[in-house]
Amino acid sequence: MVRMTCAAVLFACCLFSSLVVAATDSGDFRKALDAARNDDWDTLARQQERLGEEHPLQAYLDFHRLRAALPALAPEKIQDYTQRYADSPLPADIRGLATVAYGEAEQWDDLLALNDDAPGPIAQQCYYYRARLASGDDKALNEAARIWASGQSRPSVCDPLFEAAQARGNIDAKAIWERELLAFRANSIGLVRYLDGKLEGTDYELASHWLRTLYTDPEEVEAIPRTLDPALRQELLAAGLYRWAYKDTVEARQWFESQSRRHGLRDDTLREATAQRIAWYSTIRGIEENRQWLDQWLASHNDVDLLDQRARRAIIEQDWQGVQNWIAKLPEAEQQDSRWRYWMARALEETQNPDQARTYYQQAAIQRNFYGFMAADRLGEPYRFSNARVTADDSFSPPPAITRIRMLQQLDEAPAATREWLWLLWHSNNQQQRQLAQYALDQGWYALSVQASIQAKAWDTLAWRFPPAYKAEFVREAANHDLDPWLAMAVSRRESAFNPHARSPVGARGLMQLMPGTARKVAKDAKLARPKGDDLYQEQLNITLGSRYLAELLETFNGNRVLALAAYNAGPHRVNNWLGEEEDAVPADVWIESIPFRETRDYVQAVLTYRALFVGLHDNQARTAQLLTEQESRDLYSVSLLD
Repeated sequence: MVRMTCAAVLFACCLFSSLVVAATDSGDFRKALDAARNDDWDTLARQQERLGEEHPLQAYLDFHRLRAALPALAPEKIQDYTQRYADSPLPADIRGLATVAYGEAEQWDDLLALNDDAPGPIAQQCYYYRARLASGDDKALNEAARIWASGQSRPSVCDPLFEAAQARGNIDAKAIWERELLAFRANSIGLVRYLDGKLEGTDYELASHWLRTLYTDPEEVEAIPRTLDPALRQELLAAGLYRWAYKDTVEARQWFESQSRRHGLRDDTLREATAQRIAWYSTIRGIEENRQWLDQWLASHNDVDLLDQRARRAIIEQDWQGVQNWIAKLPEAEQQDSRWRYWMARALEETQNPDQARTYYQQAAIQRNFYGFMAADRLGEPYRFSNARVTADDSFSPPPAITRIRMLQQLDEAPAATREWLWLLWHSNNQQQRQLAQYALDQGWYALSVQASIQAKAWDTLAWRFPPAYKAEFVREAANHDLDPWLAMAVSRRESAFNPHARSPVGARGLMQLMPGTARKVAKDAKLARPKGDDLYQEQLNITLGSRYLAELLETFNGNRVLALAAYNAGPHRVNNWLGEEEDAVPADVWIESIPFRETRDYVQAVLTYRALFVGLHDNQARTAQLLTEQESRDLYSVSLLD
């Protein structure tokens, strides 16, 4: 098979200059592309005559010709396409479609001629190993067993491969049982039930029935029959405790301590995993009844994640001596992070060690992040931006992909343009990635500049990472809602990295990642037209509705940005639940650390930090005291803030 060209080839002379791009009739190509997508070959032929055969986006038209010809298309045609358009992401796409088409048609020779190795997607892997099996390669059954071993459902196209592996004994009753345990731990109870039916007539059948019982009633571990095979019985005991630790951590710990050995759970590996599970929920839930057991367990286990959570629990409880003790148990590399430098300083400050506290604040303030900036504010010092200079690079020559990206953007084919950009970045060296980041910034391709900075790991080149994207639009909408435009920009940067066509797995859309339901409500309240379909991918509309929604949240939470940002990420009702009673009020930094959802904790910290960076980079303001307002810092956080 022909391989992709190396990165150096991508940066050869442009195939088409900007003058050619400007002269290209995008209307003709639009008609041609629409015709190709709709299998309207007569219209495509007419448009192709107008465009010629060397159009910069010819790969997209040829792609649909190949796609429509599958599965009758010979694999050599796809290989020819791969060679012709080697600097494009499209060959990988057509290979994937062809693999599925050949697999569905059981054209195994064609599938193997197209794929030297197993593809990445699981469905395509199953087709590939079915083809290998059909060619007489029994080693494919070992791969079938590997794909099988998952706690999640597999595509139905894998079933014939699994059936063959079961018939030959590569997937036996033990493998089915082990997958059932994986599904149990992944909360895939539907898969557990499905697998249960495959164990009839085996020693595992009774164990399987008990596994389903334990998912609903884990306390039934005591009733597991002692007549079961001892190894199976131990696995059931461990599974029951795994579930029980989630449903009732105190009872699970008590039974584990006092009864589990007597009932047969003696395997050291299973006991260790069970204790770790109980310790995790004991820590993150702050369960006082398990505290003594937990701290004794942690004293003999170097579990970094749990030590991290235990130190965090001490912060939430404002056990300042405990904060110092638990941070000291973390690995030295972890202790050097600005987060733990900051909290060690806070703990020392609260225990009357101001000089030591200042030293730790100074160490934290070196870093450019939320806790580094918080430490700088405690010291009354400016933030350390560590901003790398951007220097002109006259050696840069835009590769051919740039022409395609520009034209795809003009055609409103932004997702395709983004895929071209990412492919170009993945096939470029670090210097070229940095050149592309600057080029994108110069073109006003803000999302692409951010992507390039990430790929290049250019963490200190803030001009690429935090460009003033859509600044005029954010300023205009902010003025309409008495809103800080830098805060709205920081939300957009965190939500979508300024990609107006971003869409989350749950359906949030656009620059400020608005859920359609939220957008409709905001539009209705503002007496604006109801947004439909892909309307939220329009930059101006998304900024309009997102800014208004952010302003509404700020009004709901009396101008407190910490609470409003938490609500933007997790929902206002959750924030209300996270605020304790007035007698349990805590300082701002403690409340932020106590947010139960890690995603929301990170979100609040990131947006506030991004805002400080935007202000410091693009506004004529001091690079200090920008993280929290005086009011936000002074307030104690409790339900009283909602009054």
